Amino acid sequence: MTHEIALKLGSLKAGDFLVRRSAIHWLCEDGHSCASGEVVGFCTVTLEPSPNQRNAGLPMAGEQDFQVAIAPRTAGRLRIETGKSPGGYLGIHGLHLWNPDHVVARLEVSDDIQGREQNVRLLMLAGRRMSGLADVDAGILPGWHNRSRAWWGEEGPDRTLLCLGICDAAGIVRGNQTPFIEAFQSTPEAAHLVYVPDHPVVPCAPVLLDQLLRTPNQNRAIAADLAAALGNNDRNATTSDDWLFAGALLSWLERSPIRDTYEVVTPAGLRRVGPADAVLLSLSSETNTILRHKRLGYSLQMLRHRQASAGPAIRSWLGSAFEPVKRSIDDIRRDYRRLIEAIGEQTGAKVFILNRMSTSGYEDIVSYAPFDAPMSDTLENIAAKEMNLMLHDLAQESEAMIIDVDAVAAEIGGAEHLPDGIHHSATLQALLRSAMFTAWAPQSRKSGSVR
Repeated sequence: MTHEIALKLGSLKAGDFLVRRSAIHWLCEDGHSCASGEVVGFCTVTLEPSPNQRNAGLPMAGEQDFQVAIAPRTAGRLRIETGKSPGGYLGIHGLHLWNPDHVVARLEVSDDIQGREQNVRLLMLAGRRMSGLADVDAGILPGWHNRSRAWWGEEGPDRTLLCLGICDAAGIVRGNQTPFIEAFQSTPEAAHLVYVPDHPVVPCAPVLLDQLLRTPNQNRAIAADLAAALGNNDRNATTSDDWLFAGALLSWLERSPIRDTYEVVTPAGLRRVGPADAVLLSLSSETNTILRHKRLGYSLQMLRHRQASAGPAIRSWLGSAFEPVKRSIDDIRRDYRRLIEAIGEQTGAKVFILNRMSTSGYEDIVSYAPFDAPMSDTLENIAAKEMNLMLHDLAQESEAMIIDVDAVAAEIGGAEHLPDGIHHSATLQALLRSAMFTAWAPQSRKSGSVR
């Protein structure tokens, strides 16, 4: 036997500011059998000054996209009342004042579930756009963000994980389907996840260290140098691609997300949290050659396909203003150690590092005799093994913890789940996500590696 329970929005407060929401956008059909904690719909939320707060600064300043996703706390069959949304822009922008008693849907549950109503669980999602012009309205956190984040509502998160990595780290934290949903459906705790993409800078250790220690005067010098390069370029006409790339580059270089604090909206009101108590990095971000500015001395690293999106003036500037600097494994170890020490001094955050898959499963080398030393210069699997060994030694002498991609992928089959050494299958992402949250758990104080 079954009965229905009413799903209510529950409380959401932002101090004295008004909370308005759009219509609910459902991610499933009427009659869907949903699991406990499964995100089934979302709405766009705006925070507005109350009539007596005309000059008050809005919370979450700079984060143009704020949404709230809803998840039943109990498994059951979802019953959605259709015809409530007016559609068009009224279905996107704030139309209704947030009403904690509003019933958004009903849930058919077994008779052993007590009660006739329950508040849904609220997942907050916020995005800071790379530009105010980069607005996309449809879907969960659509568009181009230089930082996105999510947290379960409850009383607000007590822990923040900051992801600073390339593709392998991004899939674990932000996911590949709907932003953050995969992570939070597997994480019942009141966590706060923050993702900063590699647009256009690769977050390798020397770049992050420069960013963390850079002064406002140094930031102004970087901006002036770049502006001069674009404004006085005689060899290549400056294009819109150059200006767009320059804006994204300065946006990345001028902030240090490791030092960021965050405002969070909760059922009880506004809170400020951070800086992050955990930072996730990727060994795949570390390359044996990076760029260093000849005059200003800061480091820079970008993936090739990011550089290809720049205009001719930016590419000319990269070629003339920077010099390539070779890095040995000892150099990378030293850069990591300095970064970990700086993070410890400034925020006390724990550092997690994804290691690399050391074999593709396709190697068929019979003899290594034809290869000159060091073989890591020509054989990627040897380079990955040496880098993983370096990371193991680093974890023994510092507070860093390894998320052991190599071991987890080997158990389930690297050739199938990590064929190019970088991009993970959904199965591998889920396993690494579980390992990450296990290592990050408050009761976990161990060092070394986790799998």
